[in-house]
Amino acid sequence: MTSLILASIGVFLVVIILLVIILLVAKSYLSPSGEVTITMNGEQQLKTSQGGTLLGTFSANNVFLSSACGGKGSCGQCRCQVLEGGGEILPTETGFFSRKEQADHWRLGCQVKVKQDMSIKIDESILGVKEWECEVISNKNVATFIKEFIVALPPGEHM
Repeated sequence: MTSLILASIGVFLVVIILLVIILLVAKSYLSPSGEVTITMNGEQQLKTSQGGTLLGTFSANNVFLSSACGGKGSCGQCRCQVLEGGGEILPTETGFFSRKEQADHWRLGCQVKVKQDMSIKIDESILGVKEWECEVISNKNVATFIKEFIVALPPGEHM
């Protein structure tokens, strides 16, 4: 009886391992991989790996698009023009853009997947955005969905 149980456990483990191997092989063929080039404003180029969002790729390369929702596609602040390589606009994005803007290839950076070489146009003022590590002075709830968040900027920095 115990040999039957051990044999069953062995067969179960072999089947699970085979399924994991099949999934890993399928993932390697179906998931994007490799390096792509993102050209910003016709000048600056970023080399990055495929698979992430444009917002995440920019953030990893110290280009910070505003995104109050953290990349969930609900605030519409991470707007950029994807001139080449972005694919079609998604239904989650259409509410943020007029028909003319959609025809001019405006997209939300958090919704655009990096799958191929891309050409992006973003506002020049965004390229000067900085990231600071600050000391929190106060963090008060003013209303249900409103917070007053006061921080001390590092010495020599200003807004």
